[in-house]
Amino acid sequence: MPAKVVALAGASGYVGKAFVDAFLKLNAFQVRLLVRSESIDTAPYQDYKKRGASLHAISYDDEASLVKALDGVDVLVSSVAATALTSAQIPLVKASKKAGVKVFFPSEYGGHFPEDTPSPILRQKKEVVKSAQEHGLPVAILNNGGFPEYISIPPLGFEFADKKVTIWGEGNTKISWTTVKSVAILQLQNKDISIEGSSSTLNEIVELWERKHNDKLQVQHRSLKELDDRIGADPNDFLAILLRGFDAGHACVGGKDNVLYPNWKPDSVESIL
Repeated sequence: MPAKVVALAGASGYVGKAFVDAFLKLNAFQVRLLVRSESIDTAPYQDYKKRGASLHAISYDDEASLVKALDGVDVLVSSVAATALTSAQIPLVKASKKAGVKVFFPSEYGGHFPEDTPSPILRQKKEVVKSAQEHGLPVAILNNGGFPEYISIPPLGFEFADKKVTIWGEGNTKISWTTVKSVAILQLQNKDISIEGSSSTLNEIVELWERKHNDKLQVQHRSLKELDDRIGADPNDFLAILLRGFDAGHACVGGKDNVLYPNWKPDSVESIL
């Protein structure tokens, strides 16, 4: 049965903004935005209201406000930031179960990382999914590989403005790439979903950029041991864990569920480069 009411938590972030924009353009269901009380009168949210979204003031420390905001919601989509993975989402899980939410999409949108990951951020993501399962709340996990809008940045080795790229390891491992916009326009399903806009190795990304811009990049390869040492020194070094995961294949999710969306036309990774 199609969702009639979709709620979104974390609408102020980069991913959240893309989701709200896509949901409102679809005009296929009611859109509720869960907004902290102190932010509800700000210009971005008031603009969403003018476009048809309903705003619901909440506090993640006030379960009653969450239950009230989620009453009658079919699907809850979370795009909360890494700093609020558990502090916001665990209360959302509990309130969603009480309010009768049918499906919960946690703030995942990544790859398949192992259960014993050293990253506190990735462990928190798994903790949220476990909490939903323990509370009997149907949970849908969306695996889409990397967001090229996020990935092609200097801290991850991409310095396109200076025509420089740093690759840790050989750079021959396939990575799934799906733009934020392409993820946002997907239909909502209650399952573990793996979608892929395209797949390219880091070396292939370099080739795509050079072909598109008719120019050359200076490519430096560095050892994986450097990343291992960084992770050993600081388990919170999420960038190092992400880069190590690229080489290990954790960000290659495959497109097994692309067939569910025959009309889906994802943006190419070249469009971001």
